Order: sequence, then structure tokens, then C-alpha cells
Amino acid sequence: MTAIGKLMAFLLLAVGLAMMTWALSAYAQRPAWFDPIPEGGVDKNARTATFAQLKAEIDALNRSAEVATSVWGTSLKELEASESLRAGRLKGYADRYQWARKGNPRDLIDPANPRSGKGFYAPTIDPALKLYDLSADATGKPKGAPLLGSDELPLPGIDMLTDSVSNDLKEMLELTAQITEQRRKFDELSADVVATEDRLVAVNTIRDSVQAELFFLSTFTSNEYETRETVARRKQQLQKRLRALGGARF
Repeated sequence: MTAIGKLMAFLLLAVGLAMMTWALSAYAQRPAWFDPIPEGGVDKNARTATFAQLKAEIDALNRSAEVATSVWGTSLKELEASESLRAGRLKGYADRYQWARKGNPRDLIDPANPRSGKGFYAPTIDPALKLYDLSADATGKPKGAPLLGSDELPLPGIDMLTDSVSNDLKEMLELTAQITEQRRKFDELSADVVATEDRLVAVNTIRDSVQAELFFLSTFTSNEYETRETVARRKQQLQKRLRALGGARF
């Protein structure tokens, strides 16, 4: 029993010494959890961290979260404003497309024709957005001036232009038929003119023949008159000669 007691006492002493050694080493090499943050900061690769470092990191993360939350709120408002602007511009482009097809019903070329809406406008730049200004005034007219066609009139929508082209084509066909009819009449008149010219040539030939004959006859009559006058003068001369000679008077 004495040997066992001594052995137990020795073991207890050994365990006590081991526990004391562990306690001393743990106290001497205890973690620096409650140490302040060292000057110059902490190496990023360090595995240990103190409560002060963790608190500083938590504070920094909280500040970053607050900044991120503020930025997120500002960005959300900007996004909502951008989406609102995008929706408005989509509507503006849809209106412009509709005007290009059907014409602007609130800006008519001819007030008596509801389909004569102006279809195209000159682009204007919004000085604030640096984008095309798609806004319109209270009457539904955009800020840009309407584009003019070759006839110096505002261009209507494509549908109106298509109708105009169809009407022009129909009118062209009618004019072509009229031109064909006028050409036929022209050919008839040309034939009449040629026949009239032939008759005129024949009349001129007959007239020239008659004039030549008339000239011949007038010349013959003139010669006969001159001959008679010559004979009469000769007779008078002979009578004067006979009277001078004392002859009888005839």
C-alpha cells in the first residue's frame, strides 16, 4: 500500500507539474485578443486578430455599407429617372413612327383633309440631354420644322404619299389615253393638211396658168390699141398733108 501511495503521489506531482507548466506557457503565450491596434497597422497576412482590430474592421464595413446603401439609393433614383425618360422617348419614337406612316393628326397640311397630317420633321437637339428632342407642345406639334418636298409643301405620311402616287398613276394613265387620242386626231389633221397642200398646189398651178393667159391677152390688147393709135396718128398726118396740098378731105 505504501508503494502504491507513493506511486500515486508521484503521479499526482507529475500531473501537477505538467498542469503548472501548461498554465505558465499559456499565460506567457496567451492570444493578444484584448491588445490595442498596433501602430502602423496589421499585416494582412496575419492570422490572429484582436477585438480592437475586429471592431475597427466592423466599423469600416458599416461605413462601407452606409456608403453603398446611399449609392444604391441614388443609383435607384437615377435608374428610375432613366427608365421614365426611356419610356417617354419610346413613346416619342412610336409617335414619330406613326406620323411617318399616317401623318400627324394634330398638324394637318389641309384642314379640310384629316388624312393630310405632316409626316416628317427636322430633328432638334435637347441641350440638356444632348439627345433628339421628341417633345411636343400643347397642340401636338413638335419643335422641329416640317420637312418640305419638291413642291415646297410639307411632306405627308407614307400612306398619304402612296395614295398620291396611286392617284398620280391613275391620272397618268388617263393622260396617256388622252395623248393617244390626240395623236390620232393629229394624224387625221396631218392627212387633211397634206391633202389641202396638194389642192393648194393644184390651185396655184391653175392660177399661174390663168395669170399667164391673162397677161398674154392684156399684152395683145395693148398692142392692138397702140396699133390703132398709130394708124389714127398716121391718118391725121396724111389729112394734114392733103390739106396742105389742097386735096379733098376724107
